[in-house]
Amino acid sequence: MKKLMTWGLMLVLLLLTIIPGTALADDWFESDPGYFTLMDENKKELTVMAREISVGDEYISGDNKHYIVTKVDSKKREAYTRLEGEISLPTVSLNDYIEVAQQQDGSILLYCTHNSESYVPSDGEESTEGDGGINEVAQSFADNLEKKGIRAVFSKEVHDPHDAGAYRRSRQTAIRLIKENMPVQAVFDIHRDAVPKDHYVTKVDGENMSAIRIVLGRRNQNRDANEELAKKLKSVADKTFPGLIKDIFIGKGGYNQELSPRSLLFEMGTHETTKEAAQKSSAYMAEVVSKAMYGGKVEEHSQETGEETKDKDNKNDKNAKNNRNNKGKDKEIDIKPINQEAESKSEGSGGRSGIVWLLVIVVIGVVAFLFISMGGKELRSKFKGGK
Repeated sequence: MKKLMTWGLMLVLLLLTIIPGTALADDWFESDPGYFTLMDENKKELTVMAREISVGDEYISGDNKHYIVTKVDSKKREAYTRLEGEISLPTVSLNDYIEVAQQQDGSILLYCTHNSESYVPSDGEESTEGDGGINEVAQSFADNLEKKGIRAVFSKEVHDPHDAGAYRRSRQTAIRLIKENMPVQAVFDIHRDAVPKDHYVTKVDGENMSAIRIVLGRRNQNRDANEELAKKLKSVADKTFPGLIKDIFIGKGGYNQELSPRSLLFEMGTHETTKEAAQKSSAYMAEVVSKAMYGGKVEEHSQETGEETKDKDNKNDKNAKNNRNNKGKDKEIDIKPINQEAESKSEGSGGRSGIVWLLVIVVIGVVAFLFISMGGKELRSKFKGGK
């Protein structure tokens, strides 16, 4: 079955390179910078996002509350939501022994759709054409994955300018990466946000760093597999490094995530945080990815008080870290590899059916393309062998 899925994916990628690629304009592009505010039913702010918000989008908060966007006021840049309830993240069991995770074959692929994104405190500007600070953060993430024994491939292919066509250009990079690095375990598009830094400041294991937002598209056939991975990552992070993953956003766009199951977009900090803070969080995220995808044991840590942590003096920081280190060391989290979980869940349904549906969609697209370019009569004659 795995060989069949691999060959199916290869055929899909081949067909996608033959027909003209179209990628949805997923992000928000306006000359006047700003962001949308997401609000609950009482008009209390939930979060802010520097991307277009649409009715039907979904938001999973840091405390795992699930909201649906019901109304959008584009002039005020406000989006209103309805609380659907609290989601159940994948469970991880506790054990009292340590085991080294067995890594599996396959690659994790990384690229940056918006290569120019930079970090003002470190890079001196919000945008550096062709080679922004986001590339260094993505490279740090790849290096930290490699330290965990995972084959990580990062492409610095440039997709500038930062406009509605960027995803169409990065789509070609993603297709090439997948074709050249089969089998693929996951594909991550690395970004940085453009909202005030207070929304991304966090403290993990006693260290100041930037938080991470996970973004996935609801408009592609891989949504189930992608959402499963996003929730698994947050579950592991919440147990081991509370405060690292701030939330999950499920947007209207596709974000090129139809190309492969387990495709996600990571917002690593914002333009007002330092590049070094985002690089520091990439090391912790690599640990989370390793354990969530390949299994193993990691130590459980207690939650920091407050989602946004302000700087404290060094003495208080040291005492707080010592208290955390002495707390919870008697527990180890036993994490099952996501591939094993997927045998009875989304890998059988979300991953495989996603590829099947993508094949169907691509075939229909090819037929439609030929019909338009050749005309109905000529196309029928080709199939009948006529002239």
